[in-house]
Amino acid sequence: MRLLRTLLPLALLAGCASTPETPLPSSSDTARSGCVGEWPLAGKTVSSGPIPLLANSDLAAGENRLLLGLVDAEGFPLGGPEWSLTVQTFDITNDGCTPLTPPFALPFVWSINDVRGFFIGATDFPAGAEEIGLSIVGEDADGAPLSIRFTARVAAVGTALRPGAMAPTIATPIEKTSAHGLAGISTDPDPLARLYKYSAADLIAAGTPFVIVFASPAFCVSQACGPTISVVKAAAARHPGALILHVEPYLMEWNGSRAIPTLDASGHLQPNEVATAWRLPVEPWVYTVDANGVIIHSFEGVIGDAELDAAIKEIDAD
Repeated sequence: MRLLRTLLPLALLAGCASTPETPLPSSSDTARSGCVGEWPLAGKTVSSGPIPLLANSDLAAGENRLLLGLVDAEGFPLGGPEWSLTVQTFDITNDGCTPLTPPFALPFVWSINDVRGFFIGATDFPAGAEEIGLSIVGEDADGAPLSIRFTARVAAVGTALRPGAMAPTIATPIEKTSAHGLAGISTDPDPLARLYKYSAADLIAAGTPFVIVFASPAFCVSQACGPTISVVKAAAARHPGALILHVEPYLMEWNGSRAIPTLDASGHLQPNEVATAWRLPVEPWVYTVDANGVIIHSFEGVIGDAELDAAIKEIDAD
């Protein structure tokens, strides 16, 4: 846990699904052979034009949700709902020839409407994989074909809680016990009161399924957190019976009029005990939890209406 506490402030600061970094260099970046030799070295890309930016902070063996951004040579975001992309994944560590899955679609979701978005798709990576290849084909909004191949590093074990893990039983802040009401526990300028009515600990104890979203609308380093909260509040309106919680992931203090972050000695944001218990690498992050306290879905960064609606319906009988 000490390691997590050390890394989390930097990860949270650098995250928010904004400007993804290029994959880390491969340990085999000087020589490849056979099918593996047909793949670009880690950190390199073979593309018909668009440059891929994999925004994931926590790729690991097992279930993963790919967050693919595309930019042009000047770094301008590309993509939109009219684009049509599919992807196949390959285990570069052991093979590089045989696809792990048939081609599957990567639907596009706006992170900031009409400005930036991501192509999102769920897949599994095998145990032992250290490097994954992604082969992406499709068409842009004008019907022009595109092809992209690149690789990414994969950890043996992820940082974030995975589906199937037990949800932490730590209490989350609620309006009723907040000395400063909603303003003391939320930086949302227009908070929805029902998101702060129940503590996650109480819901788990009662066997009640819920959705929990970690985001700081006012202090997220990127612009993704406010839109995520908007998506969550819109889903709350569509699912009036669903229990949805919003939690600020940073240590906060009251400045006389609102909650502001408590920075460390270096001026960095610090994760609070709830974010640490839920093992957040970045924010925003959304989890769904079933009646047994088991995490069903884990959504890093961007989430769209359809994806969130489907996840809520799995745990909400209303």
